[in-house]
Parts: sequence; structure tokens; C-alpha cells
Amino acid sequence: MANDDIITRMLEALEGATSLQLCQLRAVSDGMLADHRRTIAARASLHLGQAVHFVDSSTGQLRHGKVVAKDDTQATVLEEQVRRNWKIHSLAIEGAEADSGATSAAYEPPPEPPPATGLLGFSRGDKVTFDDGRGNTIFGEIAKVKRRTATIESEDGRKWRVELQFLRRVLDV
Repeated sequence: MANDDIITRMLEALEGATSLQLCQLRAVSDGMLADHRRTIAARASLHLGQAVHFVDSSTGQLRHGKVVAKDDTQATVLEEQVRRNWKIHSLAIEGAEADSGATSAAYEPPPEPPPATGLLGFSRGDKVTFDDGRGNTIFGEIAKVKRRTATIESEDGRKWRVELQFLRRVLDV
């Protein structure tokens, strides 16, 4: 029997229930969902890249997606059709069957961002030169880059804090 048929039959059976009976049913189902063994089993059944079905808690609608991240109690699911990420409790997610058209290709995380550089493109380890204010040219290597300044370790072992605009790159040839 299809899952939709079961839900339809359950809804038809609940139509005649009183408000008190519905509250009692909610208390029983909440108690069953609070069982830590269910949470552990749900979390263990999920893996990155897995095609899943999940419940939209605001509408009760069943949706389809792919697990892209997970933690102790929740998973992040990418709904590929609309390119939307959902953060969902693990209990509201179930693995999709292969025949439902869901893909089971492994999840490929996005590429790592490039290393941080200063405003003018300087980064740690760059060889630079600058003038010390007395007419002397100082050569060194960048030890730390901040938003407007860099800490330079000169060839003689001294440390200088220099604004990025006063630095010039040294190219190794």
C-alpha cells in the first residue's frame, strides 16, 4: 500500500476525533518521538550525499532532497529542485528509495575559499621591500597581514609594522 494511501486513511479516521482526543494523540506521539533510541537510529541511518524524503514542518508536505551536513540531532538537506537548504530534525527525515528517481551520487562539498589576503593582495610569506623613513630600503618577509598593515620580519631579524600601501613585492628570479 502506498504511503499516501496510509496518510489519507489516517486523516479520514481522525476527522471525527474530538479536540481532546487529538491532544491525547499528540502527547502520545510526542512521547514516542522523544525516545532517544529513535533519535540515535535516525541519525545513524543518514549519511552525506544520501537522497532523502523529509517533512516540511510548516505545511506537513513531503519533500525530497540530499543530505549535505549533519550534527547530533539535525541534518541540513538541499532540496535540489528549488536550490534551498533546510535544517531539519533527524526524526523528520527518511532515506529515499532508488526507484523514486532520487540520485544517490556522493555529495561533493563546495571548494575551499582562497586564503585570506590583505587589501592590496599581500599574504603571509610574501617577500617585500619598503623604505624605513630614513632613506634605507628594508627587505623582509610578511609574517602577518591585517586589514591595513603587515608585520614584516626583516633580513636582520627585526620586526616592522608597515602600512600595506608602502610595501613593494620582491620577485624571485
